[in-house]
Amino acid sequence: MRSIAALAILTWAFAAHAADWRSLAASPPAYQATIDLDAVKSQQGLTQFTVRRVYIRAQPHASGKDIHSARVHYLADCKANTVTQVVIQNFGEDRKQVEMRGRKTVKRSELAPPKEGSEVAEALKLACARATAPGAAKPPARSATGTGIVVTREGHVLTNEHVVRQCDSLELVDDVNARYKATLKATDRAKDLALLAVETRSASVAVFRKDPVPRLGEAVTIVGYPLVAVLGTRPSVGFGHVTSTVGVRGNPAQMQISVPVQRGSSGGPVIDQSGHVIGVVVSKLDALKLAEKLGDLAQNVNFAIRGDTVRAFLEAQRVDFSVSDNLTKLENTELASRGAAVTVRVRCLREGTPATGSSPSQR
Repeated sequence: MRSIAALAILTWAFAAHAADWRSLAASPPAYQATIDLDAVKSQQGLTQFTVRRVYIRAQPHASGKDIHSARVHYLADCKANTVTQVVIQNFGEDRKQVEMRGRKTVKRSELAPPKEGSEVAEALKLACARATAPGAAKPPARSATGTGIVVTREGHVLTNEHVVRQCDSLELVDDVNARYKATLKATDRAKDLALLAVETRSASVAVFRKDPVPRLGEAVTIVGYPLVAVLGTRPSVGFGHVTSTVGVRGNPAQMQISVPVQRGSSGGPVIDQSGHVIGVVVSKLDALKLAEKLGDLAQNVNFAIRGDTVRAFLEAQRVDFSVSDNLTKLENTELASRGAAVTVRVRCLREGTPATGSSPSQR
């Protein structure tokens, strides 16, 4: 029986897509399950879908860390009404991944009918209905969201170029859900940076470190708007360290950070212990794709554009941003507060997308 390259197929689960989470009525008492219908994909006669579990009570784990939620990725044969679990990701209270277990290949003979009345059976039915619906191969365009950094009081906002690519219009949303129309002023696709502007003054602006070069091992904080369809529209904060001063394949324009990065965080600030911006969040390493090539699952490998690269971009656009050499260390709560004050959600709107539309894809 021919094997299926399961890990290759399931890289879809980590690509940017719109999120349409639906509750599963058949969820057991231990957890509430939802399925992301907009993540349903089909290839080679199989359908892939993702179920998220949120446990009612924390689940003990061999690592000593409690599991609060999980994402389970399945492959299904809709014609045969069979399914199998391929990858499971377990997350702690802080949404940091505790464990990921996966299978590199799956035989079609391993797919089996789900237990009648289970949440998997319900999810399979919904996923197959979505996969076979008219127009399923080309889902309607929706809004996409990322994160931006307010860099001047005149309304300049910095973000990733890929966040604002192919947008008909742009909108910025702050942490109290106030909305502002934005215009695209400049982009640098090679550096993955973009400059936006709004016609309103800002009370708070980001301050860049005078010495923008990242220091190996230094503590950093990131702020962003990840997974807004699931986690809500308030900014989220993460803490970690600089684990490498270069990026993918030694890219000198990037650095590697240990802070968990989720879809929607792109364009957010990387802040040092004094509250100064030293980088811009750009991406996370596709662990499943790497596992397919190397036979190992890389975890928590995330990247940011270095501060020196960011400052060179702003200087080229003649943006008068703030700089400081104050090295006073701040408490995490103060870092979070300062970061949130200068961070906004960036919405990329396409034709037919309502300004208040839900279910945005994350970039």
